[in-house]
Amino acid sequence: MAVSKFKALIFHKNMKSGGQYKRQLKLSGRSVCPISPEIFRLSELEVLDLSTAHISGLDFRLINLPREIGCLYHLRTLNLDVNALTSLPNEIGELKYLECLTVSCNKLQTLPFSFRNLIRLESLHLASNCFQAFPLVICHMERLKFLDLSCNQIEILPSSLIKLKSLKTLLLFKNKLKQWPELLCNLTQLQTLWLGKNQLHELPNHFGQLTHLDWTINPLSTNIDENPLTYPPLLTCKLGIEAIRDFLQDKLHHD
Repeated sequence: MAVSKFKALIFHKNMKSGGQYKRQLKLSGRSVCPISPEIFRLSELEVLDLSTAHISGLDFRLINLPREIGCLYHLRTLNLDVNALTSLPNEIGELKYLECLTVSCNKLQTLPFSFRNLIRLESLHLASNCFQAFPLVICHMERLKFLDLSCNQIEILPSSLIKLKSLKTLLLFKNKLKQWPELLCNLTQLQTLWLGKNQLHELPNHFGQLTHLDWTINPLSTNIDENPLTYPPLLTCKLGIEAIRDFLQDKLHHD
């Protein structure tokens, strides 16, 4: 497909958002794999969707994301879900205006150092990859509001996660976490926290500071099921953040 045809497709599929039009392009099937080099000449592109869909048993998943992705420097949203990416190129750090990146259902184990340059990123989706360690470079994204690392193999959360003061949603469902660090109880803007299907035995004494986690009103806001919790007991945790806080404070007063 020639670049002029891509441009015609972009303008035909423009999406109005907030009174403004975003230049977007969604490719699928043979248009994705391999990616036409002409795509990377569309420097005005703001939304690029390269996620794959099941097409009659055919496999059109991306194995590599071309380095030329860095040429699309006006991108605000990049969707790479359901591919076979084992890494991301350093050039992804050139996308200084990127606000939303989705790379769920791939094979990532690490993120490039240049990731720290994505200072405008607000939403990051990395569920169902192969992370065994929390990607520390994420802790430099101080505008991040949404982070999904569910269905990985992460065992330890870094204390530097406390830098993400704007974080409102943190999804860590189905990992191998053994503890929630005491310092992270200061992430008081959290409204949604999924910790289900981990290996948590206890919660820190100040976990009750996460007062915006109210799953008695919104059951989907927090998931803590299928952990071997004894402090507080899982049944207490299911009652909500106030019950957790009362349990922990009572234990502190009696110790």
